[in-house]
Amino acid sequence: MIKTIIFDLDDTLYDATWLTNESRKGGLKKMIQQGLNIDMENASILLDKIVNEFGSNYHRHFDVFLERIKDQPNIHPKKNFSVPKYIAAGVWGYHSVKVRYLKPFSDVIPTLKKLKQLRKTLAIITDGISVKQYEKILRMEIIDYFDHIFISEEVGFNKPDTDFFSYCLKEMNFKSEECLYVGDRLDKDIKPANEIGMTSVLIHRGGKYDPNLKNSNEKTEINPDYEIYTLEKLIKIIESLEN
Repeated sequence: MIKTIIFDLDDTLYDATWLTNESRKGGLKKMIQQGLNIDMENASILLDKIVNEFGSNYHRHFDVFLERIKDQPNIHPKKNFSVPKYIAAGVWGYHSVKVRYLKPFSDVIPTLKKLKQLRKTLAIITDGISVKQYEKILRMEIIDYFDHIFISEEVGFNKPDTDFFSYCLKEMNFKSEECLYVGDRLDKDIKPANEIGMTSVLIHRGGKYDPNLKNSNEKTEINPDYEIYTLEKLIKIIESLEN
């Protein structure tokens, strides 16, 4: 019997790919509005390169961005190029977009409510910086649906380490066969879930790691137990497993 449903967070419960891209654009737009003389297309290309170089969790993308362009001719119409001013503008723009559009997918809350009605234990297992991940969960107002939240920075493991998943199951006092895990990535979600014996569900959200995308680098030999496109399908999967 399935007793607990465990979810990934980014691109599973909300559209992380879209929101991150739009937030970064929001930061660049604010810098340009404050006088930075660079076109949006070239600015976006450079910022994407910096994100790829330093990783998405690096907290000084805009600092590096400004450092790399500050000596370009006519980058600022005045002689005094204020890096702090533009960083502040970038942070302002980034968070304005993030706060406005950080919302769960439309199928999340109805499904969570149904799962709670079925008396299922609900949990999140996510990689990331604890404060940032909790901020997302709190802003989306979904924290009260979850009995357990495990974040890599707090736990000391990262996906796809099966010790991360095993630790979480031990803390919740569940056996792997009692758990169903839902995530959007084959490599970091489905693979470790399969390896420790959980029922694995791959959800296609169209994010950057969705294996349906042509440019995805996901390993196709990893096979989930189920594939879904909307979270409501979980209810039928659980019913089929328990009947």
